[in-house]
Amino acid sequence: MVAVSDEMLAVSAKAGQCVDFDSLVERYAARIHAFCLRATGSAQDAEDLTQATFLAAYESLGNYNDERPFGPWLFGVAANQCRMWHRRHSRESERAGKAVEAVEDPAPTPERAYEHVETAAIIRRALAGMPSTYRSAVTLRCLEGMSTREIADALSLSLEAAAKRLARGMRMLRERLEGRGVTIDGLCS
Repeated sequence: MVAVSDEMLAVSAKAGQCVDFDSLVERYAARIHAFCLRATGSAQDAEDLTQATFLAAYESLGNYNDERPFGPWLFGVAANQCRMWHRRHSRESERAGKAVEAVEDPAPTPERAYEHVETAAIIRRALAGMPSTYRSAVTLRCLEGMSTREIADALSLSLEAAAKRLARGMRMLRERLEGRGVTIDGLCS
């Protein structure tokens, strides 16, 4: 059986095949939720934003260019939903500290597990304190593994603007982490 591409499903959904959009939701729900959770620090808000993202994506399918990859377009919709959420919630840094991510380690010692949790919390706080324009680019690269071209597509930027935003964001993140003994080397490629 040949797997149907995201782009083919999007074109079909655009033509009115709701079941194909459901397939896209199944493929992307966990990643979009994780993206929104990192942006908000709140599981409930991330759930709401995930639903808002898919609703907005469905309503905007007419604007989707089927010659471009679907994933970055969908993450662009999610990034816009998160930006609107941040505008409505001025206390973003307080909320970002509330989310705790589980550290996947086969058999960590308690000390090592604590270090991982602390490092993740430091990185989350540093990201939460960054302007959303840079935070989005860094999150898409480091946590979603997107290329600069995909980031440009997701954020509706030129390739040059995305590259500059990513470079400035990475520099900002390094500076914020520098005094805390945390490096991002190896985390983002």
